[in-house]
Amino acid sequence: MHSPDSICTDAQPLDRLTAKEREVLDLVVARHTTKEIARHLDLAPNTVDCRVAQARDKLGARDRNELVRIYLDLQPSCGKTPSGSSPISRLSSHPLAAPPEPKGARFTLNDAASFQLPAPWQVSSSPGLPEVLDKRFGRAWRVAAIPLGALCIAMLVLVLMAIAETLGVLI
Repeated sequence: MHSPDSICTDAQPLDRLTAKEREVLDLVVARHTTKEIARHLDLAPNTVDCRVAQARDKLGARDRNELVRIYLDLQPSCGKTPSGSSPISRLSSHPLAAPPEPKGARFTLNDAASFQLPAPWQVSSSPGLPEVLDKRFGRAWRVAAIPLGALCIAMLVLVLMAIAETLGVLI
């Protein structure tokens, strides 16, 4: 069993953090966004991000999530949060989770249009050209359709080039 003094020696990494960095980290642990923290502490969001980055560097964390894990692991070693009272009690105005919806609740918008679309398997559509030709000629017609389509495109290009050449001579 550790003595209380030996347990609190684990808090030395926390001693590297300033009081302002701890205050920001307490709010990060409480799952508040940078904007919420900035609003609560009357700071610029960039200042909050800077304090988080400094704390991350001091505690050797790769990202914000790892910073929270390290910070939470270090907190219980002395039995209290490093910056004093819990930040959750100070920020009770914004709940973290929405209350459950009542059963049978119906939410509507007054200015919204309402329409109902059938499911894709309920839509009956008339067969398109490929399906009609498949029934009549089988799938072999598609093999012939590809070169015929290419031939039509080549003819169209030749006709357009002839028109362009004729216009070029006339002008």
